[in-house]
Amino acid sequence: MTIGDEEYARLAHDVMSPLAVIVGYAELLRTRDDEKIRRDAPEVIFEAAEQLRTAVRALVYGTDRADTAAAAHPNGSSPHLFRGVRRRIVVVDDDPIVRRLLRTTLPSESFDVLEASNGDAALRLVDGADASLVVLDWHLPGRTGDDVLAESKRRAPALPVLVLTAEQDPGERDRAVQLGADVFLTKPFSPSELLEAIERLLGESALDQGA
Repeated sequence: MTIGDEEYARLAHDVMSPLAVIVGYAELLRTRDDEKIRRDAPEVIFEAAEQLRTAVRALVYGTDRADTAAAAHPNGSSPHLFRGVRRRIVVVDDDPIVRRLLRTTLPSESFDVLEASNGDAALRLVDGADASLVVLDWHLPGRTGDDVLAESKRRAPALPVLVLTAEQDPGERDRAVQLGADVFLTKPFSPSELLEAIERLLGESALDQGA
């Protein structure tokens, strides 16, 4: 995609402004004992995050494709299909902040979350954890995401794998699908998108096992 300097400047502004709001409120929450800030911060941060996500998609896809992507992944309440049924999920990402987000997103009453920061640790969990699902970052240090995906599917063909990536190359998505990825989510994604994808995968997996 080629854009002019003026359009690029506008999109950069659209990215940096909500990012400044998120960073600013995070700092205020960390340094100030203020009830109003604590009360207002979640809604303000959420709104800024939505603006940031839209701006990033516009930078990556272009405005028209960003609108299409947003429509394809609407934000809404998750149906929580597995409320009261605990599932074990292996989360694989080398970034501890991302793992923390994923752990926080998955309701503790429904999911046991096991974490791995690299591919070797992930495969050990695939072998021994009796997991229901793997959430796998595509770009891992050392043993790469495609290697982990292929090996996971070799060891446990019925185990669903949800791939997360910031990669925009359609060839990488095609490769992930060829290796057995069941769902492919592009960063940035919303928690509701992630939950809906997980619940859809686990529902389909349960149906397959009951067939």
